[in-house]
Amino acid sequence: MKRLLTIFVMALALVAMAAGASFAADYPSRNIKIIVPFAPGGAVDFTSRLISEVAPQYFDGKKIIVENMPGGGAVIGQTFVSQAKPDGYTILAYTSSVVNNPITKKTIYTYKSFQPVVMYCFDPEVLVVPTDSPYKTLEDFLAAAKEKEISIATPGFSTSHHVAALVLEKKSGAKFSFIHNESAAMQLQQLMGGHVEAGFMSSGEASGYVDGGTIRVLGIMQEEPHPDFPGVSTFREAGVDMLWGTFRGLAVPKDTPKEIVDYQAAGFKKVIEDPKFVEGMKKAGYPVVYRGPEAFEKYVDGVAEVMQEILPTLKK
Repeated sequence: MKRLLTIFVMALALVAMAAGASFAADYPSRNIKIIVPFAPGGAVDFTSRLISEVAPQYFDGKKIIVENMPGGGAVIGQTFVSQAKPDGYTILAYTSSVVNNPITKKTIYTYKSFQPVVMYCFDPEVLVVPTDSPYKTLEDFLAAAKEKEISIATPGFSTSHHVAALVLEKKSGAKFSFIHNESAAMQLQQLMGGHVEAGFMSSGEASGYVDGGTIRVLGIMQEEPHPDFPGVSTFREAGVDMLWGTFRGLAVPKDTPKEIVDYQAAGFKKVIEDPKFVEGMKKAGYPVVYRGPEAFEKYVDGVAEVMQEILPTLKK
């Protein structure tokens, strides 16, 4: 009886493997969805829709349909994808919120519930001040922040922007008091209204406001100076070893077959290299940075390590 049961289980496993292989070989046989766990109009929504415009020619003519599923600070959309069938037809617009949400909220998933497919954008963090701020350089700002608390606006509590400021405090000895809000637009209003002295945002978000003369960028958290911000120091140049930013990418449920993940990774790499996508990202001020599944997964592990150290210490 035991031998028969073993044979039966092995037979079932072989059938499942064969069905999975056949399924992966047919991919894609229908349209694919990208779930954006944020409201329309933001950077993740914009870049996902740009991907959907370019992708069909690289996915056997199948459409990539963007569906917004906001709520709970991205928890609703992320939960939906974590429970979706791992067949490659439901993709998550994947950001650092998938790392920090399970640390700061009750969720049924962790960032390990997803398999990263491709990073297409890394938007380095910038420190900004109003144009009439007395702080003219990053060095001036950091020196002042060691002597007194400087008020900081961040779009959200425990977001990557908030974490960037907390890590800067730890690394530089700066002292901040925080005012958290719901969006980059509210953050901008606080800066313009003189309610806060500085803020943290992504370079892509900041570039339009800089061009409009609304804010000034003091420092950027990447290895090299940024061409859109001439004369702006990197934090490393100011003596603070910090590389941080907002990543944007795509991920699928963790049990998605490798053959499908590989197909998607190859297809999205072609999308990212497509001139239409590159030009659209450039016009919007979002830097294109490519990482495949393994490199992206390794990068997210590094982000999680920092978040897991910082976020559990926070109290609202």
